[in-house]
Amino acid sequence: TTTTTTQKIVDGQPSCPPVCRLNLLSCYGLNTHQNTMSEACVPNSILVVGSLNADIIVEIDRLPKRGETIAARSDKTGFMVPGGKGANQATAVAKASSPKSSFAQLATVFGNDGHARALSVSLEKNNVDTKLCLEADVPSGQAIIFLEKGGENSIIIIGGANNSWPDKLPTKLVTAIQSAATVLLQQEIPDRINLAVAKCAKETKVPVMMDVGGEERELSDELLSSVSLVSLNETELARLTGGMKTDTKGQCIDAAKLLLEKGCKEILVTLGKDGAILISPKGQIEQEVLEVDKEKIVDTTGAGDCFRGAFAVARAEGKDDKAALRFAAAAASLCIQVKGAQPSMPTREAILDVAGLKASSI
Repeated sequence: TTTTTTQKIVDGQPSCPPVCRLNLLSCYGLNTHQNTMSEACVPNSILVVGSLNADIIVEIDRLPKRGETIAARSDKTGFMVPGGKGANQATAVAKASSPKSSFAQLATVFGNDGHARALSVSLEKNNVDTKLCLEADVPSGQAIIFLEKGGENSIIIIGGANNSWPDKLPTKLVTAIQSAATVLLQQEIPDRINLAVAKCAKETKVPVMMDVGGEERELSDELLSSVSLVSLNETELARLTGGMKTDTKGQCIDAAKLLLEKGCKEILVTLGKDGAILISPKGQIEQEVLEVDKEKIVDTTGAGDCFRGAFAVARAEGKDDKAALRFAAAAASLCIQVKGAQPSMPTREAILDVAGLKASSI
């Protein structure tokens, strides 16, 4: 069972000397991060550095107009569900992983309120390693999610503890980055932390997946050139390329090539009902969406995080891109059939079944 150990942040630094509890990937060369496992090797660490939120879900028929007050769709709404893109992706990784090949680590900042304990328990139940987590004397991050019929959502993010990272990366986090199979980042923690993590990973040739989702921010050229893969949807792709058209797959490919020119090795564009495209200097690979009956779709909140987490697992396990994309698509198709971000993350067995993949193939 995963235990939760956090360090308090005082004056911008962890309040006690960091102790490294990690014994990861000592059998791997630092420049090789997609390996065939051997009996002598420990599982791949997939490290997620990102946000942790208390998601408050409000079910509505429609969004209110300016100055308008409307009732929720149900009296059984307004409850808290564990969320945050970092924690969501770590949970997706943990549930999609095989214990023999990979495991999820999360580096985040817990708040000091009642939500923090519930969020910690959720991560523990989902077998997410939280030894790298910190604690700040501020409220937990929150996301107010307005959930409409059909699963569409609108979200307001309250940063809280997610914006209370120390001035420098703790030593044990640096060690974890350098020994990880891959690192996942998102846009719900300070840019300076994302950049510091990406640069640290790049120094030891650890691949970094940068999810542009979260708060709408610019992605600096310095950060873009420090990550291995950028993951985003067509709207985010248009924003990062100065308004290039992204209405068709061909337009998305053209826009992605502009980002490749800035130093990123790969672009993963998710296209909703049109699937996803992985674009690199070698060309592109398309993945169709795995269809789900419309009446079974209840919540799309965590689908993107689910897709990215599952893709990272398959990549870390050394699978080819086509298998990785299908594995991720299967995971996302299951995710949207369950309400709540973290509760909706599917198990590895369920993903393999929907993807039509054998356990030995991924």
